[in-house]
Order: sequence, then C-alpha cells, then structure tokens
Amino acid sequence: MSFWVYCNSCFLSAAADRQLAVTTCGHVICSVCYQKGKQKNCLICSSQCQISPLSDKSSSEVKTLFSDINVVTTKHLTEISKVISFQSRHQRKLLTHYKKRNEKLEETFVKMKQEMQKMAKKLNEQSVYIAKMEKSLQHQSAMAPPVSQMSRASYSAHVQKPALQIPYNSPAPLLRHFPATNIPTLFPDCQLTSPPRMDEWAPSPADRPAKTCRASTAANPPQSVAFREPL
Repeated sequence: MSFWVYCNSCFLSAAADRQLAVTTCGHVICSVCYQKGKQKNCLICSSQCQISPLSDKSSSEVKTLFSDINVVTTKHLTEISKVISFQSRHQRKLLTHYKKRNEKLEETFVKMKQEMQKMAKKLNEQSVYIAKMEKSLQHQSAMAPPVSQMSRASYSAHVQKPALQIPYNSPAPLLRHFPATNIPTLFPDCQLTSPPRMDEWAPSPADRPAKTCRASTAANPPQSVAFREPL
C-alpha cells in the first residue's frame, strides 16, 4: 500500500487491526471509523454510499485508482505511442497526397497564367489595331463631305447640266472628209441634192419623194435604183 493511502477521518494508515476501504463517493475510511458513523452513510460527507475494501480481491477499477503511477504511465505511454504512430502514418500519407495534388495545381496555375499573358498580349494588339482603325475612319470622315451635301451637289449638277442636243444639219460637212471627185465615179448617174428642212419634211414615208439613180457597168445595162429620204 502506498504511503499516501490513509483514512480520511483519523489519518492513520492500514494496520493489522485497521483495514481501509474506499467509498463510492470517493473517500477512504478505515474499519474503526466506519463503525463510528451511521451505516450506509459516509462519515466524511454524510452522503449515502457503499464501501469496497482495499485488497487483492478488489475490482480492476479500484486497483487502477491505487496503482503505481509509473506503471500506469509506462503502460499508457506505450499505448499512446502506438496511437500516435498509427495516426501520424496516415497523416503523412494524406499530407503526401495533398503535396502531389498541390504540385499539379501549381503546374496548372503556371500554364493558365502563361495563357492569360498571351491572351492579354493579343488583346492589347487588337485594342491598338481597333484604335488605329477608328482613327483612320475618323480621318476619312473628316476629309469626306457630308452625305447631305454630296447628294445636294449631285442633284444641283444634275439639274443644271444641260441635255445634249444634236442639231440637225445637212450632210454637207460630212462630205468634207471625202473629195467631191470620187462621188461621181461611184454613182455617175446620181444627182445629189440637199435634204429638205425640218419644216418641209414629209409627214409620212408614203409622201416622201423617191429619187432614182441609174448605175451602169460594162456588163449590165443601166438600171434605176430608188432611194427614199431617211427617217
């Protein structure tokens, strides 16, 4: 029995005539003091309780309370070390898994960062190109006149431009390009007359006078060819 085990009433250790017991309320009392109090009542706290004598036949729970602390510590430390070893092994496996996963995520992050940089560069290039095109369009818009002015100018030009008039003149000027001596050789019997004026023009083809022209050759006799005035 350890030195610290004594009766909580008389503070005496166990002896041949004095046996110690433990109550359910957690007090230690000897057999002599127990008889001084009431039955089934604790002499220390006066609560109802039961007693269990301290001996080799005591329960394991009672023996554990009075066992050597070094033995209990060694036993429990061994169990604790087993538990710690088991848990730490599984924690290391889980940590290794998360490390590998983190490395893969870091690689993916680096790739995505590079892709983002490329996309940002392309976006900047497109922005510069769009700004240049907008500037060019603004310059062209500033150089070109408004549509309303263009339409008004084209309309005024169309209205003010006179229509092309071809005056009717005699075909005499056209004959300037041809010598007069060649005409009789082609049609020796034809007589050229100037066309009538517009106010003397016949109203219908039936009223137009026909002109005859005789063409003679060495092989054929002279024939009369009728010509009508052009419409």
